[in-house]
Amino acid sequence: MKTFSKQSKKLRKFFHSAPLPRAILWILTLVFPIYMTLVANYISFGSRSMLSALITAQTGAFLLGLLLVYGVYFTFVFLFRRFSTAAGITGFLFILLPLIDHFKSIILQDHFYPWDLTLAQNAGSFTEFLGSISFPWQYILLFAVTILYWLFLHMTRPMLPIRSKVHFVGVPVLAALLVVFVTNTTVRGCYEPLFGIVVNEETDQDYIYDNYGFLTGFALNFGTVDTLMPQDYSEEVMAEMFAPFVPTREENTSDFENPDVIVVLSEAFWDPTKLEGVTFSDDPLKNYRAIAAEHPSGEMVSCTFGGGTIRPEFEIQSGMSTSTLPSGNMPYQQYLKEKTFSYAQLFKSLGYDTLGVHTYQKTFYERDRAYPLMGYDDFLGENDMHAELHWNSGPYITDQTIAEEIIYQLEQPHETGLYLTAITMENHSLYTDKFDSSDWDIKVSGDNLSEQEVISLQNYAKGVSDSDAALGMLYDYIMQREKPTVLLWYGDHLPTLGDNFTPYTSTGTIHADKAAEWTDEEKYTMFCTPYVMFANYDTGNDYRAEDQQVSPYLLPALLCDYINAPACLQTNFLLHVYETCPVMSPYYNLYTPGTTAKEHEELQKLHRYLTYDELIGEKYLDKMQGFEF
Repeated sequence: MKTFSKQSKKLRKFFHSAPLPRAILWILTLVFPIYMTLVANYISFGSRSMLSALITAQTGAFLLGLLLVYGVYFTFVFLFRRFSTAAGITGFLFILLPLIDHFKSIILQDHFYPWDLTLAQNAGSFTEFLGSISFPWQYILLFAVTILYWLFLHMTRPMLPIRSKVHFVGVPVLAALLVVFVTNTTVRGCYEPLFGIVVNEETDQDYIYDNYGFLTGFALNFGTVDTLMPQDYSEEVMAEMFAPFVPTREENTSDFENPDVIVVLSEAFWDPTKLEGVTFSDDPLKNYRAIAAEHPSGEMVSCTFGGGTIRPEFEIQSGMSTSTLPSGNMPYQQYLKEKTFSYAQLFKSLGYDTLGVHTYQKTFYERDRAYPLMGYDDFLGENDMHAELHWNSGPYITDQTIAEEIIYQLEQPHETGLYLTAITMENHSLYTDKFDSSDWDIKVSGDNLSEQEVISLQNYAKGVSDSDAALGMLYDYIMQREKPTVLLWYGDHLPTLGDNFTPYTSTGTIHADKAAEWTDEEKYTMFCTPYVMFANYDTGNDYRAEDQQVSPYLLPALLCDYINAPACLQTNFLLHVYETCPVMSPYYNLYTPGTTAKEHEELQKLHRYLTYDELIGEKYLDKMQGFEF
């Protein structure tokens, strides 16, 4: 330690004693943000060619990111006066954040957004992901260079040459300017054209991050919430647009048997036998296939791949469309701030008890805060289960647990009925080394599969077959119940089985590892998950969408129609959407064949207005729903 102190004094004396060394010191001090801008964008890209393209083809976007780094750097300089302290914090932030973006993109095929920071309280949940990460040698070299750069500034101690009163004033001024710069819509509208940036509600996040770099892309997402209000949004406009869907008294006097209603989101529930050239020693979805052969079923075209469970979950809770929101959105954290329409609200108005159940941390995605706002009486997490917690060699509570919890809740007294939403967890990624080999019940083989791909698929087959067994357990129980009961079971998205869409690419199931290059057929392959709906009584209605592909937000309306539930504006509107265009996913430009661009535009406009009004706006439609909540 004494040796280090002596060396620091010598170095400090040298760089402060003469004009030339002092000039070099100040140059190195002031160019640190330039260095960090290059490092941050390179880490996010993982590619020198993409970094080069950013600097040469999108110079304005690069400079905007640089300006933001300078703003953060000098905010800490004014706060601490020491450039070394500011460099340490700035360096840590702008290595950590793009590093998260890089690995999130590889593992989940999605970017890191400002609202992801709300998941920091659940940081311990990501330890499994950290275990699967290997750092490229280039990153390790950059970490080392950055530490040496900081160490140099720490030893030479350049200081802000201003009085203490001035630097304390500078902190709130710079911080306020940064906040206004990245969040204020008017200010952004002035500078974005100057930097050559064109962003609107429909702009894809991959395009933003790939073309404008991580720093600019991340900053641009701070202001997305403010860009959504339709230009002619008003109570009169909403009343006129949605008047055809207001329920009549006759619609609300139908023969409804008050069945218990169970909606189960099965994590990454998908049919892996769709992979081309891959053989499974046993059918991982044997119960699903048997039930689907006798009851309404089909495919749901998910609004996400490999992650982002919250989006299809929210769509099925509410009948709203997340594709009308900025891509990468997290509805609960970003938009759900007060009491909001949901199908739980509808059943609650009918006298139902409403309950949410999740075999994981109930704070994740802020579900514990969001569910009461959607009309749930209670929301149970992993520590609130009444059923015994079952574990295997994997990291999550098994789906047997949630099946037993659902059965327990159904057996409790309910004056009218129970509306229960359940979210499973056992089959969650990662699959690289998830289960002990002794737990592999199904063997996987394929000529084009690597050893790791075989392991991942055997882990996935174990998890999804356990989910299928839980479905079978619920089916057997419900079908012998006397009380009318209906259950909707669906997969939220396909699993991320490897980096860069392997083994989907290696098996030839899709031809490219970029979603933008997929054919329409490949898009359906990569976003369609199975669902099934069954009742233990004759509902009196045929299921409208038998064997059809549908968007997630249509499923609750189709369920209500199937069981003859009292109508509401939301259901009537969504059934109209189904009759016109059952698949409407602007994210991926997937639409029902035979429908016209004009129909897509009109329906998307209506759905955009509905989602804005109910989630963000003045909730004019609440008074038109046909029930009070």
